[in-house]
Amino acid sequence: MAGTIGQGETPEKRPVVPYLGAVKVAAVVMAVMIVAGIGILGVTVMKRAGGGKSEAAGAVAVAAPVAIAPPTAFGEVSLQLPPRARILDMAMDQRRLVLHLQLAGREKALMIVDLESGRSLGMIRLKPDPLEP
Repeated sequence: MAGTIGQGETPEKRPVVPYLGAVKVAAVVMAVMIVAGIGILGVTVMKRAGGGKSEAAGAVAVAAPVAIAPPTAFGEVSLQLPPRARILDMAMDQRRLVLHLQLAGREKALMIVDLESGRSLGMIRLKPDPLEP
């Protein structure tokens, strides 16, 4: 009876499991799917937390500055909007403010404002697509 465990006159027999290979393959596939799912979830959370905002139709996209200068004090500034205009959206960077306006009727425009002087630099009128109803 000298020797290692399990060796002797009558070796013990293990039951044969016919689907054991398939179970191992399924376990590996599920592990890969879990890791991939966690990776995708992590990337999605990072994009949403990092400022990847969805933009409404017709919204103005302005690149965000890398370093924002500290705000400086300024007096009261009055900005003349067109008659019956309403502000739909705003976006800004370090030097400019872009106002997305709904003008009288269905016409829309972008007004660019200089933040240092507070005066309008100009207006871009947005014309609708003639193919759109």
